[in-house]
Amino acid sequence: MAISIKKLKEESGISKYIVKGISPAFINAVRRSIMLHMPCLAIEDVSIYENDSVMFDEFLAHRLGMLPIKMDGKSYKLGDKVKMVLEKEGPCTVYSKDIKSTDPKIEITDKNIPITKLSKGQKIKLEMQAVVLSGKDHAKWQPAVVGYREMPSLAVSKECNNCGDCVKICPVNVLEIKGKKVTMTNPEECSICGACVDTCKKEALKLQFDKSTFVFIIEPITGMSAKEVIGGTVKVLLDKSKEYSKALQKIK
Repeated sequence: MAISIKKLKEESGISKYIVKGISPAFINAVRRSIMLHMPCLAIEDVSIYENDSVMFDEFLAHRLGMLPIKMDGKSYKLGDKVKMVLEKEGPCTVYSKDIKSTDPKIEITDKNIPITKLSKGQKIKLEMQAVVLSGKDHAKWQPAVVGYREMPSLAVSKECNNCGDCVKICPVNVLEIKGKKVTMTNPEECSICGACVDTCKKEALKLQFDKSTFVFIIEPITGMSAKEVIGGTVKVLLDKSKEYSKALQKIK
């Protein structure tokens, strides 16, 4: 079977694809590689010169480390660093938008993340070093939230009496009765909750899954597009497969 990828939709930064013609092992390898091997920026070192807020230095550094940073994947490579600074005086709420980068191409992706609060006269002054690493070093270097599921279908036995209970209980409204038969109209939207199967008094319904077709969902958090994240990850997989092939050739 030929491999095909179809983009279903992109909404609120979340992209959904239908991927056909691959194995569960391969699509899981893509998912794991995105989370473990696709490099991105995250704050690693924090130098705190002044912190009058109620938040301990350690908590503050941890919160800063988890901020998503927009990264230029063409200019920054694994191990590269960029300096960022934060200086505020209360009374105010300190937000992620208050962090400034020495490189105008680098910025916090979400500008409205609260960091801490400062009362009148309180100050915060610090410098940060953002480093390009990957998720195998820490979860803060994961460039996207990603998941997949096998494409479902609904098997209906002859015991079905078209009562419609399954249609009514479906939380995502993907079931309907067509030609006196219950059908799944948009299987890619099915949440696989199993409510339809559980509610059927005749036990006439069964969820089945296509192990070569998947719904792939990705939400980048580093400013890169889903296409850039997936494309970069595929390149990582290709490079690793070449390394593996060379290692195999050395085995006698």
